[in-house]
Amino acid sequence: MALITCPECSGKVSDKAYSCPHCGYPMKEGISVPSRQKRPGKRRRNGTGTVVKLSGKRRSPFQVRVNTRIDEWGYPRYDVLGNFPDRVSADIALAEYNKSPYDVGNRKKTFKEVFHEWYKWKYKKAVDAPGKKTSSQYCCVAAYKHCEALHPCKLSELTSLDLQAALDQNNLSRSMLEHIKTLLNQMYRYALQFEIVDKNRAEFAQITKEDDTKKGVPFTEEERKKLWDHKDAPFVDTILIYIYSGWRINELARMPLEDIDLQERTFTGGLKTRQSRHRVVPIHSKIYGMVKARHDPRFKSLIYHDGIRDISEQDYRKYFKEALLSCGITTGHTPHDCRHTCNMMMDDAEVNRTARYKIMGHAGKDVNERTYSHKDIEKLREELEKI
Repeated sequence: MALITCPECSGKVSDKAYSCPHCGYPMKEGISVPSRQKRPGKRRRNGTGTVVKLSGKRRSPFQVRVNTRIDEWGYPRYDVLGNFPDRVSADIALAEYNKSPYDVGNRKKTFKEVFHEWYKWKYKKAVDAPGKKTSSQYCCVAAYKHCEALHPCKLSELTSLDLQAALDQNNLSRSMLEHIKTLLNQMYRYALQFEIVDKNRAEFAQITKEDDTKKGVPFTEEERKKLWDHKDAPFVDTILIYIYSGWRINELARMPLEDIDLQERTFTGGLKTRQSRHRVVPIHSKIYGMVKARHDPRFKSLIYHDGIRDISEQDYRKYFKEALLSCGITTGHTPHDCRHTCNMMMDDAEVNRTARYKIMGHAGKDVNERTYSHKDIEKLREELEKI
């Protein structure tokens, strides 16, 4: 018996054989080639989704479908996880989904939609709800408006670079960038909790702009005397209120009127840092009458009104400059200079350092000052009255 080579598989076959024992190829005439059955692929477990190749010429023809169910009419309905350029990437996406399934609809929510949901969840009311906003709410809304480029984007698809771009806006102050950073952190923590995103990408975005806080130019004793001599001129009273309270411009201007207690003679509020927030500052006796006169429920703010209507921060800064000129003060002071003036006056009057830090909302330079939080309000008042 001789051996011959199969033309199909190159295997060795006896010259007496009618077909190749290796592949079934007919070695003699009259023998038909048996049909080759396609080996079936491994079937996915029910409920784990499927990958479907869509018809036509598409860049991403492989569609991943999950949560398939039958509607009331008997038609299949499903959530589309996404479309992919090849089956391998589609299989990987489906496998990742099955590791930790989530609501696909949540992953399609835009930055704008998540902001409004988060705001309502945090503050128990919608952004456009009538009524007064707290300082925290004002800061959140302002930060959101400066993220306009992110509003239409799906939150789950934003990258760390996208968020970093929002913190690299050179036209914004560092203070506003800090508000944006805080907003992003809070939104992503909310989104993680409700499975809108799978990772907190906000933690990788950083503020790169240097601190632009300036030391300022305090009002001199002569300039303060001019202010008192013209205390009845429009908006001069607000300058004196700032000088004798030490508040930052928007800490006081956006402070809800109910947080200004005329009976107990205290302000309660604060922004920016942990030491600044929720601090109580006595109302100095020299400005109490001015505070009481401006405390009018017809207006939203103690500072941002002219006695007839509410005004904006931009309007106030204009009136601030006009008030200085009406007093004969030509130095280019800003509202923040009032805060520096208050700090300087307390230092000159040898106000207790711990009391000064509490009034100004500064962190102490040693552990005792930073952790001290039970100083009697009357002791603070006694110290503040020294100026």
